[in-house]
Amino acid sequence: MSAVDQALDALYATVRADREAHRARIMGELDAIAEHLTETLLPPELRAAGVRIAYNTEEIA
Repeated sequence: MSAVDQALDALYATVRADREAHRARIMGELDAIAEHLTETLLPPELRAAGVRIAYNTEEIA
Protein backbone atom coordinates (compact mmCIF):
# COMPACT_ATOMS: atom_id res chain seq x y z
CA MET A 1 0.00 0.00 0.00
CA SER A 2 1.48 3.32 -1.04
CA ALA A 3 1.74 6.40 1.12
CA VAL A 4 -0.99 8.05 -0.94
CA ASP A 5 -3.33 5.11 -0.33
CA GLN A 6 -2.60 5.23 3.38
CA ALA A 7 -3.22 8.99 3.48
CA LEU A 8 -6.52 8.58 1.63
CA ASP A 9 -7.60 5.75 3.94
CA ALA A 10 -6.81 7.92 6.96
CA LEU A 11 -8.72 10.84 5.45
CA TYR A 12 -11.75 8.66 4.67
CA ALA A 13 -11.70 7.24 8.21
CA THR A 14 -11.57 10.75 9.67
CA VAL A 15 -14.44 11.95 7.50
CA ARG A 16 -16.50 8.86 8.32
CA ALA A 17 -15.93 9.34 12.07
CA ASP A 18 -16.82 13.03 11.81
CA ARG A 19 -20.02 12.22 9.94
CA GLU A 20 -21.02 9.57 12.49
CA ALA A 21 -20.35 11.98 15.37
CA HIS A 22 -22.41 14.67 13.65
CA ARG A 23 -25.29 12.24 13.12
CA ALA A 24 -25.14 11.18 16.77
CA ARG A 25 -25.33 14.82 17.86
CA ILE A 26 -28.33 15.45 15.61
CA MET A 27 -30.12 12.34 16.86
CA GLY A 28 -29.45 13.37 20.46
CA GLU A 29 -30.90 16.81 19.80
CA LEU A 30 -33.97 15.29 18.12
CA ASP A 31 -34.48 12.97 21.09
CA ALA A 32 -34.32 15.95 23.45
CA ILE A 33 -36.82 17.89 21.32
CA ALA A 34 -39.23 14.93 21.16
CA GLU A 35 -39.01 14.51 24.94
CA HIS A 36 -39.60 18.23 25.50
CA LEU A 37 -42.61 18.22 23.17
CA THR A 38 -43.99 15.13 24.89
CA GLU A 39 -43.70 16.79 28.29
CA THR A 40 -45.13 20.14 27.20
CA LEU A 41 -47.84 19.20 24.69
CA LEU A 42 -49.32 15.93 25.87
CA PRO A 43 -51.69 15.85 28.82
CA PRO A 44 -50.49 13.92 31.88
CA GLU A 45 -53.03 11.14 31.28
CA LEU A 46 -51.52 10.34 27.88
CA ARG A 47 -47.96 10.50 29.18
CA ALA A 48 -48.91 8.19 32.06
CA ALA A 49 -50.36 5.76 29.51
CA GLY A 50 -47.02 5.69 27.70
CA VAL A 51 -47.87 7.92 24.73
CA ARG A 52 -44.76 9.70 23.44
CA ILE A 53 -44.02 12.02 20.54
CA ALA A 54 -41.66 10.29 18.13
CA TYR A 55 -40.08 10.86 14.74
CA ASN A 56 -39.05 8.70 11.82
CA THR A 57 -35.29 8.22 11.70
CA GLU A 58 -35.26 6.38 8.36
CA GLU A 59 -35.21 9.59 6.33
CA ILE A 60 -32.51 11.26 8.45
CA ALA A 61 -29.10 10.88 6.84
